[in-house]
Amino acid sequence: MKAKPIQLLLPVLLLLPSIAFAGQCDDNFSKKGNALSGAEYSTSYKVNGLSVPSAIGQMRNLAVADGMDVLDESPESGSLLLEEPATVAHKGLQVYVTAKPDGTVSMLMKTRRGAFGNADGIRDAMCKMLTQLKPGKAPVARAAAKPIEIQVTSLATDIERQGLENSAAIDVRFEGKVYNIKGVNKGVAGKKGAFELFFDMNPSLVPGLVPSKSRRGELRIACRMMPDQNAYSLAMRNGDKMYLNATYDHYDEASYLVWFKNCRGIQ
Repeated sequence: MKAKPIQLLLPVLLLLPSIAFAGQCDDNFSKKGNALSGAEYSTSYKVNGLSVPSAIGQMRNLAVADGMDVLDESPESGSLLLEEPATVAHKGLQVYVTAKPDGTVSMLMKTRRGAFGNADGIRDAMCKMLTQLKPGKAPVARAAAKPIEIQVTSLATDIERQGLENSAAIDVRFEGKVYNIKGVNKGVAGKKGAFELFFDMNPSLVPGLVPSKSRRGELRIACRMMPDQNAYSLAMRNGDKMYLNATYDHYDEASYLVWFKNCRGIQ
């Protein structure tokens, strides 16, 4: 009978460290400014035995897992620039992460003028990431992001939206992202071992029977196929459905064309 109270207390005792750490992050949270002038939200969290490179590497992997973009990363100097991708509802929100040798990791997010933010929600999101940090000295291996399932027209809209303010930032925001892209074939170019497949950016409701409209002057997307994808490429005809695993390569501003690389057909 005496053992039962001890068993009931164990889960509570195990939770005490995490509760204390979460409290540390919550207590350090602050907000400055307002919606009219733009607000700043910040907090910090300290993990004993956490090196600067490990902190930045862990934060990068946590951000990628949450679907955030990594705009700049400097593990040695202890800085990381993240961005919550833009949506129809809001523009991209940037988050600055810094790490110090004593194991302190700080986060700062600024909102634009006229933008409203939920302080409680922002605090919870920041602390959710920070309280996952673990002690460590060695740099952390880069986690591979899961492919993003998307229609090619939606992907084009996302890229166009990101480029409205600064087209030079498109490559930074999309570099290395992996997608499973669904769409319709518009043409095949290149040569054996290096075929290039072009997506129809305005596919008809009845592919192959009703011509699609011209998107001249609008963003186009093309995919450089892997050398072992000859059969897939040669079998492709205009109007055929395409489903490709692809990695973002670069944006050719002169031709308004986005290139993807290492592309493979998905069955």
